[in-house]
Amino acid sequence: MNSDYGAAAGLGIGFIIIMIVIYLALIALGIWIQYLIMRTAVKNGVKLAMQESGQQFPPMHPYQPPQPPYQGPPSV
Repeated sequence: MNSDYGAAAGLGIGFIIIMIVIYLALIALGIWIQYLIMRTAVKNGVKLAMQESGQQFPPMHPYQPPQPPYQGPPSV
């Protein structure tokens, strides 16, 4: 066997590419999970700080008054 290939001698280039893709996917998954944890921690921290200071948590959307009850289709 030719030793020019080193550690990849019997693996094949397809296997190496698949392993690189899986490696990068695991890194991306780890970063995404850390982002979700950090986002939740910051949101909870801001909410706790506003509760302790007596401020109200800001609404996420503008106030909309309640809609009147559904009266059915208009009669002709």
